Amino acid sequence: MNFSYELIEKYKYFKNYSQDKQVIADFSEFNSGNMSQIKKGNRSLTANQCIAMANAIGMDQKEALLNLAIEKSKSTEEGKIWADIVKKISAACVALTLVAGLANDPTEDAFA
Repeated sequence: MNFSYELIEKYKYFKNYSQDKQVIADFSEFNSGNMSQIKKGNRSLTANQCIAMANAIGMDQKEALLNLAIEKSKSTEEGKIWADIVKKISAACVALTLVAGLANDPTEDAFA
């Protein structure tokens, strides 16, 4: 399953929708043909649709757009580069979280 369709499915779950036509009704530039092509993997969401769905389900917009970029990659090499960017950003976020956690540690210094 491609990212666009996965995001649509998450959107349907979040909105408590059971049918694709409910999603289509939420987006003016969306139609049943687009939905069918996305399901088949022949088409992707637009950036604006991706952002709107990510916002609706509480997903980070940047993460959603990066995953969309991976999906839209025209070559395997391009997809690998985007995936590597996602991994590096994720690793940097984990490192910053750890550093912030250590800096804000309320425990006393053990050597004082």
